[in-house]
Amino acid sequence: MRGAMKIFRIFGIDVQLHFSWWLVFAFLSWSLSTSFFPHYFPGYETKDYWLMGVVSVILLFVSVLLHELSHSLVAKIRKIKVDSITLFFFGGVASIDDEDMKASSEFLMSLAGPLFSLLLFGIFYLIYALNGNSFWTAITYYLYQINLILALFNLVPGYPLDGGRAFRAILYNYYKDIKKATKVAVLGGRFFAIFLMLIGLINLFSGSGFGGGLWFVFLGGFLYFIAGVSYEQVVMKDALSQITVKDLLQKEYITINPSMRFSEFLRKYLDSEEDVFLVKGASFTGILDLKNSSPVPAKMHKILAVKQLAIPLSDLGSLQCTDSAYAAYRKFSEHNIDLLPVMENSRLLGFVTRKKVMHRLIWSLKYGLSGKKKKIL
Repeated sequence: MRGAMKIFRIFGIDVQLHFSWWLVFAFLSWSLSTSFFPHYFPGYETKDYWLMGVVSVILLFVSVLLHELSHSLVAKIRKIKVDSITLFFFGGVASIDDEDMKASSEFLMSLAGPLFSLLLFGIFYLIYALNGNSFWTAITYYLYQINLILALFNLVPGYPLDGGRAFRAILYNYYKDIKKATKVAVLGGRFFAIFLMLIGLINLFSGSGFGGGLWFVFLGGFLYFIAGVSYEQVVMKDALSQITVKDLLQKEYITINPSMRFSEFLRKYLDSEEDVFLVKGASFTGILDLKNSSPVPAKMHKILAVKQLAIPLSDLGSLQCTDSAYAAYRKFSEHNIDLLPVMENSRLLGFVTRKKVMHRLIWSLKYGLSGKKKKIL
């Protein structure tokens, strides 16, 4: 995910921290140390309240991470690839390969997170009830409540919450239609999002809680937006999954010599409408992508060879003819490039461009055209 940095790796999964998480860390630490803990546990010094706040937010971070890890571990048990977990402004998200995911797998994965949060609720409640240390009593008082809220909130049957994903899995198993199942689950998610925004607006205008009201409005708006985007992604995936890379294969491309100077390249292809070029020689094959490459200072044009600006094919993820256009779309996003090579037994067959994939997607959605080219009378 863009804007995220990797902090460590566990069980073969990269754990990343989105920059927006630091906003939450600062806001929650301040809110807990200046409002929550002084209200419920009076009599401490300011530095003690700040220590409670910071420790509580760090343990909340661990709780959310464990919540997401439970999703991911169930996925790995079900032989589903998990690339990373990213913690961000509103919680966390696991990057899970959902290609051809079975309804049973999605159901189990979805419930794993809330169930683990309920387990954490029980653990923190026992520590709160049984320990004799007032410092940890205050912290676990907050943590058992927040984990219970996290579990119940995620069990709401509205997509894209965990409960909504489990609900979609049930609908998918019944309808055998992922688009229909997602549409119904997204409708539930949007109703819940509107409910949250209404609660927030009521709190704002009644004066009963400005901070809490604003948080509900933001959270509801975020869920409403993500629900819509999630449905669009399912529709897009359904359309692109019916198109194969072979249908989009482009065998002819402008090929340039790796030793050509960049200044010569600019003069020769100034009027070309292409942005991506194949750089191929006896010992080098790569891609020159002008749209995504860094600017080259004018004084370097005569010095640099095209090879120095090209991306070697070995650094790019390749495609197979049998791959779907959706697999190509995902790789375009992962590598931030507009062209990918199509290989067969280490032999280059041709290329697929992002432009062609998006062109076919638009036509498929607008005119109902599926994978194979239809003969139009």
